[in-house]
Amino acid sequence: MKFYLSFKNLIVISLITIIYPIISFASESWVPVKDVSLLIEPNSILDFSAIIPPENPINTRLIINKSGHFAKESAPDKPIKFLIGALSFGVQTGGIPSHDMIDLYVKQYRLHGYNMARLDFLESILMEGRKQDFDFNPEQLDRFYYLVAALKRSGIYLILNGLSNGNGGYGNIDERWLGRKGLNQRVYFEAEAQAHWKKLISTMYGAVNPYTGITVLKDPVLAGLILVNENNLVFVNRPEVSATVKPYFSQWLKAKYGGQQALKAAWGNEFTADENINLNQINFPKTDAWTSRRMADTQQFYNETEKKTADWMTQYLREQGFKGQVTSYNFWHAPAAQASRGQFDWVDMHNYFAAPESLSTYRTRVRQDSMLSDGAGYVRELAAAKHIGKAYTVTEHGQIFWNQYRRENGLALPAYAALQSWDGICQHSHAIHLSYAEYVGDKNLMNSFSVGTDPISRATETLAALLFLRGDVAPAKHNISIKLTPDDAFNKSAHLGNTPSDVSKLSLVTGVGLDWQGKASATSYDAQIDFNNAGLRLNKNGQAKQIKPNSNLGLALDNAAKKYAGGLAYKISKVKLITDDRWAARIQSLRDAQLIGATNTSNAEQGIYQSDTGEITLNSQQKLMTVITPKTEAIVFDEPKPANLKQLSVLHASSSALVVISAMDDQPLATSKRMLLILSTDARNTDMTFEDEANTTLINLGKAPVLIRAAKVKLALKTPYKNALKVFSTNLRGQRQDAINLKQTASSIEFELDISKLTHGATTYFEIST
Repeated sequence: MKFYLSFKNLIVISLITIIYPIISFASESWVPVKDVSLLIEPNSILDFSAIIPPENPINTRLIINKSGHFAKESAPDKPIKFLIGALSFGVQTGGIPSHDMIDLYVKQYRLHGYNMARLDFLESILMEGRKQDFDFNPEQLDRFYYLVAALKRSGIYLILNGLSNGNGGYGNIDERWLGRKGLNQRVYFEAEAQAHWKKLISTMYGAVNPYTGITVLKDPVLAGLILVNENNLVFVNRPEVSATVKPYFSQWLKAKYGGQQALKAAWGNEFTADENINLNQINFPKTDAWTSRRMADTQQFYNETEKKTADWMTQYLREQGFKGQVTSYNFWHAPAAQASRGQFDWVDMHNYFAAPESLSTYRTRVRQDSMLSDGAGYVRELAAAKHIGKAYTVTEHGQIFWNQYRRENGLALPAYAALQSWDGICQHSHAIHLSYAEYVGDKNLMNSFSVGTDPISRATETLAALLFLRGDVAPAKHNISIKLTPDDAFNKSAHLGNTPSDVSKLSLVTGVGLDWQGKASATSYDAQIDFNNAGLRLNKNGQAKQIKPNSNLGLALDNAAKKYAGGLAYKISKVKLITDDRWAARIQSLRDAQLIGATNTSNAEQGIYQSDTGEITLNSQQKLMTVITPKTEAIVFDEPKPANLKQLSVLHASSSALVVISAMDDQPLATSKRMLLILSTDARNTDMTFEDEANTTLINLGKAPVLIRAAKVKLALKTPYKNALKVFSTNLRGQRQDAINLKQTASSIEFELDISKLTHGATTYFEIST
């Protein structure tokens, strides 16, 4: 899900500062980024090209192997993970750049460690300013073909959308980036829209690429195609269901029930006097309604329509010679949406924390609370969308600018992605900017979905390369199957439903995945739970064994009382949340089943979640998270106080921050002689102004340069090379800058990082080496 601030609106926002009271952040605590270039220096501490395979042309297609992971067709038993870089050439960049610039971009993608790219909104780029349908800009089409060839030469796979925008290939569109033609919904029902989608596929991807000699569809560089981006019927109809959908719903109900009387009998009191199935006068439930027979039928109608649509789209792609992977319906968390994604071998998802909310044409709000404080809920929602035995990617994620806590995402998302053995992750959007002077005006500033200009989001990508792609965080020791049935998906939930939090919290402790309609092999998981029941069945040699908690945290519930194993019961109101108690019961079940050990510190009452590997610990109440692995140690904290990891200790901190140290010489951290150090706080544009003291509602996006919030952190590092190591700051390109004073103790080096004292301006990166 994306929200774009148009250039026109940004001008208006700037002008209305004379109307609203201006509240700015304290300038003395923010330090400018002085270096304009953002090009990663080869062989520097930020050169991650060694993490991915050597640069060789792609000549083999990606498949999904028997374990449900991506692999090369030539080596099916060797799974591959992907760090996916978003290529968002469009409104922010003026379209796909020249051939020379494409070569520079692709080189930078390798230096950042990306082994896959995702290009969004291609049809909008090709059709910008065009008057006739499918009259693609020839220069932009040529550059797209060259981009595909350049990625292929460099060994970087590609993901594309079949349709990104409701305007598709229609010409004469005043606002290309707003999908006013509604193709993303009409493609489900209307023959003209379906023909338009097919022509879009054949014209964009079905012609021969002059730089490769084959079509994009037949090229093995194209790893996967998202049939229509963020196209779930419930999502596109979320404000209210379009009246144009009513006739199709009535036809579906006729096929299911046979006629008016049978439908009335099935719905009972839910059926109203003004409804007539024969006249297509059947109402959809309110989008915020809860469970009902009407709601169940609506969701089943959506599901079957989405299945039918994906089937004919996939068949057409196969007829055009595409042999890669397909997926769709990659947004929304209701159980019915999980069911729709269950039809694919490759499941893809999008999710955000603090996505911008447009209050009016002139005002935009971004929440300023912590993502960790609710137990990393946005990450848990993503984890709960994975299906057992299927490839799983997250091609859009982010804790969005200008949320003050977005450094949390840098640690949480890649760490849990690695724990859950996801196959690919991508922070949206525009992963790389080459320079702060690359474009003009607001395009050089930090915007809500521009990763490349935001030092905090760039640090997230750095950690993704290390924790996830390099594999510093180990996968979970166990895997729990979450059994999802049609009853769970359609009858027991609704449009605004979600995976129960006591289920999704399992993803912070051990491996999880959905099993839609019981199709997953019993050999692919260690235990199974039901979607709406707190019991756990241990899978032993393919046989289910029921595990009952030994504690007083029982699982039986009725409408008025919760019964404990010891016989004690107490009254609860109908609205009282019981998920915390259910989560406590689940933790106990994991202990009783020996899926987590006695030393695991997970504690429901204290809001502590520790992975079964022992490497990841999240304390939601303290907004504190640590990752301790042989190659990387990291901590993100809200309250600055001393903390000891294993090799790294925070002796003192002036403010909240993310602190990371990672070995960069193929050695464990304990014996490394070359290490990357990350200090990430917050970043803003100069002269950003807000309507409120909480910095929630934006008035003025500001101007260059980008500012990083100053922090002073004193650290100690245990090392056998304390007499040989030196500490340097680097710029955002990885080039060494200031030498940092340090002192040796008996077994450590101690040093202080003070962003405000750096001669070269603000940074998030430091280097420790001999």
